[in-house]
Amino acid sequence: MAVSGINNYRDAMYQWQSQQLKTTGASSSSTASSTALNALFGGSASMTSQISSMVELTKYAMDQMGLSSDARVTFSQIGKYREQLQSEFNAGVKKGLEESGISNLAALSFELDKNGAITAVGENAKDRKTAQAWLDANPSYGKTLLENLPEDAFASSSSIAFNISTTGKITVKDSIQDKVQAVLNQKGDLADNARSRMKTAGIDINYPVEFTFDADGAIKVAGDSEQASQINAWLKENPELGSELQAIFSKQKIDPSSVTVRLGSQGALQATVSNAELRDIQAGFDKAGDTGQKLISGLGNLGIDKNINFSIQIGTDGSFKVISDHPDAAKLQQFFDDNPELVKKFRQIETLAGIDDARKAMQISPSSMRKRIQIESMSAWWAGSGNANSYFGQYSGVSGLSLLSGLNLQI
Repeated sequence: MAVSGINNYRDAMYQWQSQQLKTTGASSSSTASSTALNALFGGSASMTSQISSMVELTKYAMDQMGLSSDARVTFSQIGKYREQLQSEFNAGVKKGLEESGISNLAALSFELDKNGAITAVGENAKDRKTAQAWLDANPSYGKTLLENLPEDAFASSSSIAFNISTTGKITVKDSIQDKVQAVLNQKGDLADNARSRMKTAGIDINYPVEFTFDADGAIKVAGDSEQASQINAWLKENPELGSELQAIFSKQKIDPSSVTVRLGSQGALQATVSNAELRDIQAGFDKAGDTGQKLISGLGNLGIDKNINFSIQIGTDGSFKVISDHPDAAKLQQFFDDNPELVKKFRQIETLAGIDDARKAMQISPSSMRKRIQIESMSAWWAGSGNANSYFGQYSGVSGLSLLSGLNLQI
């Protein structure tokens, strides 16, 4: 029993699939499918070959279903298994397309080193890896940022951390300020108590108020406001707020005079630490033009369009190729290259899809099948019995007779 039967049939179906390209209509599919089936199950093919190939196809299906060779299976069961694989394949592709890009670009931050390389930073490992691959493939953006920074930009650190807004605005991150703000966020009750006690004293914070510290470390309202004198008087009578803030700054080794604290009508206190070095770096980022917009646009477009139209071509060498005129075709090809289990499932589907068609193609009555087998057996015996002239000559006892004269012998 030759295994080539299943190989021939499978290749024909793959070839039919490759001919579809973007055409998925029933008409073209049916015509090409019939051509493939006729090559193996048409009237010109021997019944022995057809039965052999059908058995091999069924054995392949049973093997894929995890059934032993002595198990029993129906064509309906094979069809349902193929439908299951089809559903799993579709779900896998859909999920893959949905997850192909960066799921939360806003959660990523970045670091620029002294060589101009940008590193993606974030808790989501997949997003970080996806972003990093694109950044490594587009090194020019980091080089542009580096060219616009002051010469001493890396005097106190080997890298510069920054964020990119959805509009492409690059903002340098201050690690010290972040630490201070993290502490203030944890001490949310500090702001709540200040608002509550001020309200008791007749001071209602209806708009944000900013505080600074003078050279002696005393807290006061920054600038002029309607309630400035009243708030400053309250701060002198209630030094707890200033003292606690000074303790926070001291622990972080920050000069209080370089910090501005903002108290709003709700939420935690907000701190801004003045840093001349970071101001120069920020100015450099601002001079980089539309680099931030290009970065955020490139990272945001890494996903594959979920509505992409494509077909699949299986080469004679077993290669798997996406056929599409969509701009994301190369991304989709890479997706399948990175997911060999989906490619394997597709090949299983393609092979199993033809079994029911093959069964229908060779549906003939038992008597017709018996007759064809008898004729084919006689033909095989006749072809292997030797020269016909010699056979009839020996029967008549006369040598050198033609086939026609042999048939004219009277018995």
